[in-house]
Amino acid sequence: MPLSEDSRALLQLLLGRGKSYSDISGLLGIDEAEVRNRATQALAEIDPSGPAPDAELTDYLLGQADPISKAEITNRISADPALKDRADSLADQLRLLVPAATLPGAVKATSKPASASTASKTADPPESTGGRGGLGSISSHQRRLIAVLLGAALLAVVVILLVTGVFGGSDDGGDTPEPSPTVAVLQPVGNQQGSGQVQFGFAGTSLAANLGINDLEANQKGQGYVIWLYGSTGAFPIYATRVGEAGAINGQIEVNEAAICLIATDVFPTLRVSRVSNKDFTEALQQARATGRANARLPEYTGQTVLEGQISMPQDAKDTIVPICNGTASQAQQ
Repeated sequence: MPLSEDSRALLQLLLGRGKSYSDISGLLGIDEAEVRNRATQALAEIDPSGPAPDAELTDYLLGQADPISKAEITNRISADPALKDRADSLADQLRLLVPAATLPGAVKATSKPASASTASKTADPPESTGGRGGLGSISSHQRRLIAVLLGAALLAVVVILLVTGVFGGSDDGGDTPEPSPTVAVLQPVGNQQGSGQVQFGFAGTSLAANLGINDLEANQKGQGYVIWLYGSTGAFPIYATRVGEAGAINGQIEVNEAAICLIATDVFPTLRVSRVSNKDFTEALQQARATGRANARLPEYTGQTVLEGQISMPQDAKDTIVPICNGTASQAQQ
């Protein structure tokens, strides 16, 4: 079916004028749910070659998803090639309709969830000693690593040499013991509930984290959970998701390689899990900065701390990682 004028106007308001569902709700005198329904129908009209998108995909494509919802739909797209093709097809049509629109980039299809490596805000403020974000107390090299994290870039270092272990172990039956993992065992804080651990290692040549967190309280509407690297200089979130009645966060996520350098140098010695307001998390994302090393600004820690644990990295791993990250490792190291 051809795109109706009402649908065209709605999509142009959302993408070309940066209006929200709430804005349009006020303009038209209808509730936000109806605005979303009309937006979904407009996407079905703009590309009738496939099924109509669900509400989550609609929000994602039209820039209406909060950070946690965005992380979830990104994971769905990553794990589902058919959904990825549908999202890409709709995005292509939207670019033709509104050339200046900011649309989500292509998501690589993969068998494991994508990282929610993003940035965040605070209810339990970090014990900062160097001003907001605490960056005044760290070295220029560590500042660069933080800028890399915020920019979602990869370090140009040979991270696969790091002796942090490989997920899945070895089947060679040799007598050489496997290296101890880099792991955080999580315990509840105060009267909160839950337990588990996060283990860092390599899946192929990519740094990853295995998440095994259980017995969490289910999120209320407008809430989610965020897993943070945490230290006196600030905090950095590596994953965000909602938790339902099962109370679990399980699976494997990719982690930016800069994170392992900052763990090894004790910039982030702790892992925390917080229950957050989507609104506060969104504001924190908007306030974080990644405009070069001098202006890098860590997000503020957001939400109520639920679980916490020290990140335990074997000393021999640190001895290997720190020179590599600093660019001083011997060329003969192999």
